Amino acid sequence: MTTTTALGDAGGKRRKAPTIFDVAERAGVSHQTVSRVINGDPTVREQFRAQVSDAVTELGYRPRAAARALAGGRSRALGIITAGDALYGPSSTAIGFERAARSAGYHVLLSTLPDDPRPVDLSNALVTLLAQDVAAIVLVAADNRVLDALASLTVPVSVPVVVANAVQRDAARAPVAPSVAAVAIDQAAGTSLVMEHLFARGHRRIVHIAGPAVSQESEVRRVTYERIMRDAGLEPVVLDGDWTPASGFAAARTIDVHTVDAVFAGNDQMALGVLHAFADEGLRVPDDIAVVGFDDVPEAAHFTPPLTTVRQDFRAMGERVLDTVRALVEGEPRDETLLVPELVVRRSA
Repeated sequence: MTTTTALGDAGGKRRKAPTIFDVAERAGVSHQTVSRVINGDPTVREQFRAQVSDAVTELGYRPRAAARALAGGRSRALGIITAGDALYGPSSTAIGFERAARSAGYHVLLSTLPDDPRPVDLSNALVTLLAQDVAAIVLVAADNRVLDALASLTVPVSVPVVVANAVQRDAARAPVAPSVAAVAIDQAAGTSLVMEHLFARGHRRIVHIAGPAVSQESEVRRVTYERIMRDAGLEPVVLDGDWTPASGFAAARTIDVHTVDAVFAGNDQMALGVLHAFADEGLRVPDDIAVVGFDDVPEAAHFTPPLTTVRQDFRAMGERVLDTVRALVEGEPRDETLLVPELVVRRSA
């Protein structure tokens, strides 16, 4: 088996760059299989993909083309890994980052994870991006399953990692990268804006329709809502949703409107379902009951009535993620960046 010595190890010898054949030997597969894994061939068996993934990362393998690129200067490629890309927040974060990076002259390589990612899925995505000579990797954390997969990694990542949509204590769960930082929108601040607005309008019997339990953003909004209600001497009432209009509709149908005067939906899509349910019941929003959402999707201004909501500036988020990436690549320490959202008041509350 081929062995390597890291630069600066005993003897002071510069280690020989590993080849695709070294990776194949370490993984116990053919070099053709290694090539197929690196190039993202979906037909490779999961067992072989995992073996190659581990071997590539352990050996620090980079393809020859990448090595030539490094010889000519610093890589202008950045990797981004996303999960939950059908959801407005994660997809908007990825788009905002890609646009900011492209404007700054970077080339962005995308890898997507399944909706319920496992550590091996994240490992495979990392190996594929690292093999393309990325200077850093952005992980868009749609929910806690992505963070759990990150925490479970046992193979080292040779470039900085920025976790978007997560706070630093969650990003710090990645012990395998040289530097890790987090960039997020302050969900607690956004929830506080909603509650302050509803209180100012005289509402006290406020129900919250929360997103799925696996979402760290949903968890922060729910916990903040409950704390604010209890601090005001009020009883919090939380209904379960899953980000979809259908779940908002179903939750709203269970609300006794005679005992509730406002609904805080965890996102705009669920708020749309709430408005639909109340319209079916002949209720007037906001005269009979107020409704507030979260996100400020482009359609929110055209709901019936136009939706009061919290605007998350994903363009600014993408720019801040890029700033953090560039700082880490330059060796500047960065920890957590929180962006403050904005309340957009319309007719629904």
